[in-house]
Amino acid sequence: MYTHLLVTLDGTPRAEVVIPHSLAIVRSMGAEATLLRIVDAVSGEWSERGALGPSQLEAASRSAFAEQARLYLERIAQPMRESGVTVNVLVRQGTAAREIVAAAKDIDADAIAMATHSRRGINRLVFGSVAEEVLHTARVPVLLVPAA
Repeated sequence: MYTHLLVTLDGTPRAEVVIPHSLAIVRSMGAEATLLRIVDAVSGEWSERGALGPSQLEAASRSAFAEQARLYLERIAQPMRESGVTVNVLVRQGTAAREIVAAAKDIDADAIAMATHSRRGINRLVFGSVAEEVLHTARVPVLLVPAA
């Protein structure tokens, strides 16, 4: 049924709860997985280290932050590869939900797997829900795994 699963990770252990579920899916279907990490220059890692102007964004996307995200994904991918699963890694820059949906289209993924942090109340109002936006805008099935 599925041949290519996009697995989103945000660099936190809470998001990594999606990995065992994703691994079970790709193994059972003989599918490949692409691990995705979004680096958001406005509200994510880079903003903690100082604001970047528009002219600096392109250079920053090739910076140590993007490399750090790639190394994180490679660390997650290696044991999956050793177990016989085909795994790709992908780092993109931008707004999380928008980039997740775009990446799924770009790599021709059959489904998206992601953890949901289950934010409630004021946190949800302030931060929004990436999972909810992906669920409503993706053109492929979305597997949501609650983060413990």
